[in-house]
Amino acid sequence: MSFARNLWAIFLIPLLTQQAWAGPVDGLVARNSFLDGVLHPWFGIDHLLATLAIGLLVVHVEKGSTIAVPIVFLSSLMAGAGLNGSGIWLPWGEPIVAFSVILLGVALIPGRRYPELLLAVAVALFGIFQGYVHGRESLADSLPLAYLFGLLLGTGLLLGLGIWIGHWIEPASKVSRSIGVAIALAGLGLFIYSLVA
Repeated sequence: MSFARNLWAIFLIPLLTQQAWAGPVDGLVARNSFLDGVLHPWFGIDHLLATLAIGLLVVHVEKGSTIAVPIVFLSSLMAGAGLNGSGIWLPWGEPIVAFSVILLGVALIPGRRYPELLLAVAVALFGIFQGYVHGRESLADSLPLAYLFGLLLGTGLLLGLGIWIGHWIEPASKVSRSIGVAIALAGLGLFIYSLVA
């Protein structure tokens, strides 16, 4: 199966199940449903860029596995959403999320391998703020757990796509470096927007 067909399958499966997951439950209409959570990482540009960059980076860690860092990121994402749900306030959420996109893009540019522990600590911090910011969009609505489970699944699928792409791209290649530059520049735009908006 080609790359394009795999990508279409990833997008179509959630869309085909929309009625099953996004319909009313006990008379409640959920604005932020399971499907909204699944699709959010794919259409929220900051989440999309950060998660793809993490997927590309974890393939090339020094003497590590490709599973530890994604688990850390997904766990910290849910922890950040939990902090928000507990009423704990984290300052400068949007600018920090945008700044994390810049840092992840810059990390791709040198084309080097990073220690697994360093990458795990970085993505844990980024994940907490990502979860906090994106959890804020769901926890006041009628089905927050459905949204958060969808967010977890959608982020996991996006991480998997980044890892899959990373297996085909050498970290020191022009393609990988160009992706890093594009992500860093997009992150800079997001950072400026978060400060002026």
